[in-house]
Amino acid sequence: FGEVSKGFQAIAATVVDYFKKSFEDSTRAFEQLAGAKSFEQAWEIQSQYAKKAFEAYVAQASKIGEMYVDLARSAYQPVEQAAVRTARKA
Repeated sequence: FGEVSKGFQAIAATVVDYFKKSFEDSTRAFEQLAGAKSFEQAWEIQSQYAKKAFEAYVAQASKIGEMYVDLARSAYQPVEQAAVRTARKA
């Protein structure tokens, strides 16, 4: 259970870091939008922000998915080892 707990803590820390960075990025984009001199400039700022936000989300989702897979593997490992020992006895 210790490994599983550490895995969930690592996932939670990663998610918190992502949300902090996402908030900072959105705040920065809003500040840039507030200073836009034209509709075209505002559109460009918003487009760049949306593209970066989407790319960051996809990367984060992939990273979290990999972390869950690793967590599942480490959680299943003791069960697998017990099954192998039982099979050897049979």
